[in-house]
Amino acid sequence: MKKSLRQWLMPIVCSAAVAVPLSVQAQAYPSKPITLVVPFLAGTITDLVFRSVSGAMAKNLNVPIIVDNKPGANGMIAWELVVKRLPADGYSIAASTNSTLSLPVFTKDLPIDPVRDLWPVAIVAESPLIIHSPMVAPWNTMVEMVAYAKANPGKLNWGSSGSTSVSNLNAYAIMQRDNLNIVTIPYQGGNNQALLALLANDVQLLIATVSEATVQTRAGKTKALGITGDRRLPGFPGVPTLAELGYPGMVGVWWALNVRPGTPRAIIDRLNAAAVVAVQQPEVKEFFAKNGVDAVETTPDAVAKKYEEIGKAYVEVAAKAGIKQQ
Repeated sequence: MKKSLRQWLMPIVCSAAVAVPLSVQAQAYPSKPITLVVPFLAGTITDLVFRSVSGAMAKNLNVPIIVDNKPGANGMIAWELVVKRLPADGYSIAASTNSTLSLPVFTKDLPIDPVRDLWPVAIVAESPLIIHSPMVAPWNTMVEMVAYAKANPGKLNWGSSGSTSVSNLNAYAIMQRDNLNIVTIPYQGGNNQALLALLANDVQLLIATVSEATVQTRAGKTKALGITGDRRLPGFPGVPTLAELGYPGMVGVWWALNVRPGTPRAIIDRLNAAAVVAVQQPEVKEFFAKNGVDAVETTPDAVAKKYEEIGKAYVEVAAKAGIKQQ
């Protein structure tokens, strides 16, 4: 029977002969620089969130944390490196977002299983997502956009930060609910390219993090139609939540740290403790506040449970939207 991620993370009952070396290893950890492998381009909000947190973690752990950007293949280049090629010793950390958990929905024959093979250390941050349209769009609300899309099937484009992104799943869920025919156009390398396409009106809809589109909206270049989560944002008091608009279950984005399977639990707990301290440091809190990101403090087991729950939810959304693995 295939084990769940929580079962993999449960403390293993070891003999005294095995426990002593693990204890010694954990006590000595860390004794050299740690590498954080980030499967996103440098300079994106995702990259900057991880750099902010890892910098604070390095101070707590008293060793450097080197950020190594390895974008490509929907994250698989970075994750395969950590999961298959580097030791399970805690000196290599894999960065991820919840888009990682959507990969099995879109892609078959993956070289790794994101839920099974990326053992969670912590979710360090999260942010709601906002649906945006260019100012030239002939609608001002979500209701008006839906009415326009129904009257003009196949004539609107919905940009996303990649075919396997959470924003893409949210878009599919909305289209499925309202029976809309909108063309989805994925842009690789984060939402930067997609946002440029939105400003040029090459796409008429985009789901972006608060930080990525706040500047454009406040500058009067985009319209905010709806936001994920269960509360309106102080910076966007007039923008309703998607739940208010009749779209429950729309999730935002989170940023997580993971390690290779087999990493000693004591080392995972040490990294988790460093992450919890890091997100409360003044410089990290200041960066998060400027970019519409909320700090998160989690345990590895709580994250494992969330991975499983969200992974199942993505499968259900994909089934309803008719998404097929390719």
